[in-house]
Amino acid sequence: MKRKMIVGSLIAALAVPVVAIAATDDGAGKRMHKGGMFERLDSNKDGQVTLEEMTATVTARFQRMDTDGNGAVTVEDMTVRMQKMFDAMDADKNGAVSKEEAQAFRQQKREEMKGRHGARMLKILDTDGDGTVSKAEFVAASDNRFAAADENKDGALSADELAKMGPKMGAMKKKDG
Repeated sequence: MKRKMIVGSLIAALAVPVVAIAATDDGAGKRMHKGGMFERLDSNKDGQVTLEEMTATVTARFQRMDTDGNGAVTVEDMTVRMQKMFDAMDADKNGAVSKEEAQAFRQQKREEMKGRHGARMLKILDTDGDGTVSKAEFVAASDNRFAAADENKDGALSADELAKMGPKMGAMKKKDG
């Protein structure tokens, strides 16, 4: 019974963010965050997230959590994952994580995320697939983003249209204006 509750809770925890994102029917998430959750879920890149695509994503995540591969995520599996994280942070292997080790680990994870983000951006911007982003490709991407945000096609972005472009652009507008 306890095992079923743990597994059921984990499945629900894995599925809720996926369902919440997929339930957005206006496509705003896709416009706002290229390379974001919607794009990762939309594995066939048809602009829709199907139940099969969501299930595949949740299944893959579950399999990563099921460290012993027995088809259930247990307290032991979670302990193994936490131990691996601790071991990765404990750089000097003295059995304790210092403030410096924790900061270094956090910085390493940030750098890994930057690398993944850079690779995603290159994939998005490199439209001719030559492994580089030319000035023309960069400008075209900017022009396309502007055109997509200009909902009323008046050649200018209102505060509302700018805010819809995404959190970073909205934050820049608020800070500057």
